[in-house]
Amino acid sequence: MVILMLHKKKLLVIGPKAKSATTKLILEESAKVFDVSFAPIQDITLTVANNKIKIEYEGKDLTKIDYLLPKIDGRRKDYGFQIMNAFDAYPIKKPYSAATVLVAHDKFITAVTLARCGIPTPITYLLKSKDGTEALIDKVKFPLMVKLMSGSGGVGIMYVDNKEAMRTIIASMGVLNQQILIQEFIENPGEDIRILVAEDTVIGAYKRVAKKGEKRANIKSGGTAERYEPTEEMNRIAIKTAKVLHADICAIDLLESKSGPVVIEANINPGIRGMMDATNINIAKRIIDYLESKME
Repeated sequence: MVILMLHKKKLLVIGPKAKSATTKLILEESAKVFDVSFAPIQDITLTVANNKIKIEYEGKDLTKIDYLLPKIDGRRKDYGFQIMNAFDAYPIKKPYSAATVLVAHDKFITAVTLARCGIPTPITYLLKSKDGTEALIDKVKFPLMVKLMSGSGGVGIMYVDNKEAMRTIIASMGVLNQQILIQEFIENPGEDIRILVAEDTVIGAYKRVAKKGEKRANIKSGGTAERYEPTEEMNRIAIKTAKVLHADICAIDLLESKSGPVVIEANINPGIRGMMDATNINIAKRIIDYLESKME
């Protein structure tokens, strides 16, 4: 009698040491299918010696895997880029490369990249100096949205409806030596659509509705979520956005404007708890099913 031993594929998840709800869901679901391990981004060691690149955690070689699933947030994007750049030297499957980290974690570079490929985005300005911003104030139409370059989860997004309020914000950001990202305000009933893409397939979508008096629909800003069926045009734009960013797994946030859907953000490290709660769909399993298909 011959017994065949089936070896599980090895999946490595990297992310912040304090695991997010999404990371916990992914690890729990992936353990049913893969030999899964986790390494905190900040504790990974990179070494270049004798023309070889080593990627280690607690002395263990992290390159002996079949698939890498990075969960790189904005706070760890710089070291996350270095780690992904090192992994790019190995023939290891992953949803994106180091270059995507640089693009997707910079709101303005994302806007430029999408605009060059004909994907609709809000009118966007990037300024550094107070003088440059002051000159802009006299030309633009209010209201506007002002965003911190590193903000996420609705944090660092401000709705500005007059020149004086804008000047106050500019002064504050000048003290912090922050670049200033300004976007046109898209007239909308306070809703945005998030579409989660895995290559050519939409694996989840929901609508986020801002609480009364709030301009940000993000759940962390007090918004609510509900299941939503995107239009074919929305799905097409979302899939194209992910392709342009070279991200196999990506969440795309859209607003419905008078002229059609507009991409307001792309997220290569999306949370899935809100989508799972709103849709009653096991999004974590859909992600793992996708990863399993890539390792066949």
